Amino acid sequence: MNNVIIERIEIVSFGKLKMVQVVPGRGINLLCAANESGKSTLAAFVKFIFYGYTNSRVQNIIDNDKKLYTPWDNPQSEGAIYIKTENGRYKIERKYLQSGKESIETFETHTGRLINPGVTPGEHFFGVNDQIFEKTAFFRQLTIPSGKDEYLAEQLQNIAMSADEKINSGKAIKRLTDARNMLMGRGKSGLIPKLEVDRDELEQRFTDAASTNKQIQELADKIGDSKKLISENNEILKKLNSEKENIVKYEAAQRLTQLKELERNEIKAKNDYEEAVKLFKKPSIPDNSFITSLLTLNADYKTDLRSREKSYNALKTEEDELEKLKGDVGADREKAENIIKQAKKKRKLKTIFLILSVLFLIVGIGIIFLIIAFIYSSSLKKLLKSYGLNSFSELNQMIGNYPLIEQRIVDKKNKVASLNNAYSELLNRLEENKNSLETSISEYVKIDHSMSYEEQIEYISDTAQKILQKQNIYKTNSDIRKKSIENIDIALLTEEAMGAVKPEREKSKVDNEIKFYAQQMKIYEDKERDFERQKAMLEGRGSDPAVLMGKLKAVKTKLDEYKSKHASLELAIGMLSEASDFMKSTVAPRINSYASEFFGSATSGKYKALSVDTTMAMNFADQTGIKSADYLSAGTRDSAHLCLRLALIRLLYGEVNPPLILDDAFGRLDDDRLEALLILLSEAICEGQTFIFTCGDREQKLLDKAGKQYSLISLQQK
Repeated sequence: MNNVIIERIEIVSFGKLKMVQVVPGRGINLLCAANESGKSTLAAFVKFIFYGYTNSRVQNIIDNDKKLYTPWDNPQSEGAIYIKTENGRYKIERKYLQSGKESIETFETHTGRLINPGVTPGEHFFGVNDQIFEKTAFFRQLTIPSGKDEYLAEQLQNIAMSADEKINSGKAIKRLTDARNMLMGRGKSGLIPKLEVDRDELEQRFTDAASTNKQIQELADKIGDSKKLISENNEILKKLNSEKENIVKYEAAQRLTQLKELERNEIKAKNDYEEAVKLFKKPSIPDNSFITSLLTLNADYKTDLRSREKSYNALKTEEDELEKLKGDVGADREKAENIIKQAKKKRKLKTIFLILSVLFLIVGIGIIFLIIAFIYSSSLKKLLKSYGLNSFSELNQMIGNYPLIEQRIVDKKNKVASLNNAYSELLNRLEENKNSLETSISEYVKIDHSMSYEEQIEYISDTAQKILQKQNIYKTNSDIRKKSIENIDIALLTEEAMGAVKPEREKSKVDNEIKFYAQQMKIYEDKERDFERQKAMLEGRGSDPAVLMGKLKAVKTKLDEYKSKHASLELAIGMLSEASDFMKSTVAPRINSYASEFFGSATSGKYKALSVDTTMAMNFADQTGIKSADYLSAGTRDSAHLCLRLALIRLLYGEVNPPLILDDAFGRLDDDRLEALLILLSEAICEGQTFIFTCGDREQKLLDKAGKQYSLISLQQK
């Protein structure tokens, strides 16, 4: 017997229990605790670890373990159980999240090896599903024993037939009968008669279709030829379209080249323009009005230069004439008076010495005075001669003309002064014009004194025209480039031009060939459609013999299959019917034997026999005969039901002895019946394990009274 022993229970979070550890022993494990302390939660946790939440779709909370035991503060159920079997020790971990995601892992504790992933641990270790576990080894609080249990009856009947409780024999018989009737029922109903009719019709249709098959085949050949021509023509069109595509790519590449050339031209024109602008000191370009103003200033300046020369010559002439007038003897009154004074003195002395010469001529010295008089006379002539005068009368005449000469000098001086003022004004105006001219010129270029103003103005004008010309060239190139890229996606054009090679032919020739082969393609396709239409008309009047033959073979195959299945179903129904009888004669006596043995011990020998029928309805025997268990008291029925579970465990679990969980199961038993039942449990599963959860100490006292071994467990925090 393979005893499955729970060695440790670890609850991380389940219901109201958190971080709880329970260490049970072999045999009876007794948990005595008050109501709402977590006894039923511990029982449910054991089932949760082995089978998970098995009834989570039930709406009623009391019957839905998932709703009942999911923690309120942390919607995650988690924990582990350590077990020992004859094959080794194992740890079973299960975690269930609120999202519905569940993880279950079973490890060998010695090696850590994961075993049977994806397999329910309860089915692996106990060999039964969750329903059988709940109806046998899991005696839950408030479970009221039923007089019948159809599910257990079906499992026992399945064991009688095949030793596999997972097969539902009752339902299987019904399904087999329904399947047999579906194949062949009364009055030639069912699939087999229908297939026989279909077979006959298909044979006739196959004969009728043979006459048109040849025409259809000929049309199929023509269609094949047309498809071949279409395919060949399509290949030619593909090549032509590829060639055309390359031409388009090449045109795109040429367009890119043109755009790049336009861009280079724009850049060069821009550089030329910017270099030309640098010829001036400021970036602005002098306009025509500015050039005209420079020319006007220069013309005025040149006019003033000419006027300055004329004015200077006129002033020089007048100054020379004035100097000439001033150089005249008569022009100098003081000099003239001095001459007169000297002349009069000399003349007077001459006269005196002449008189003296006459007077002293008698005494002999008169000649001396005469000579002296002659000397003074000669000296007077020389004096007059030195001033351009021949005689004293001319001197008097000159002095007489002096007022007129003086007036001429005054007039000449006034004229010289007037000319001098005009000349000064002209020089000032000339300087102003020069400064204005140089200021205007220096706005754009540095004054070059090696060049005339006219040459510098001409340089500015020519340079301005040059800049304007280069500006216009730059603007023209820029406008051309901008206009050329309007509505053009350069990236798309670049992508389109990738892989282009120089075409061998013109696009027009390729287009003509594409047009020709496209027309040929239409002709071929029209012919193909016409052949297809004719073929469809023939096929519409009949059917393809090959298709009909395939359908006929399929119908015959299916008919043979159905006939074989019908025979098999007849055989299976007979075998299942025999198995039901075998249940009555073989399995039921074994259950009755085990249950009677346990029930006799549990009732201290009052009732010797406990039996079940094929629906698991319980009966007992006393001195008056066999009666339904419904006649027993509630406590006695509980004992009978537990004895039946022990018998079913021995029969359904094979060689496996699972832990037996009894959650407040003895509430309706008196002390004598409870003591007898506890003695039965301690003896019947001495090598196994039983968990008794109770809210009082009655079970503990009765076990002590009977001298039976047990282990006290508690819900202690880890």
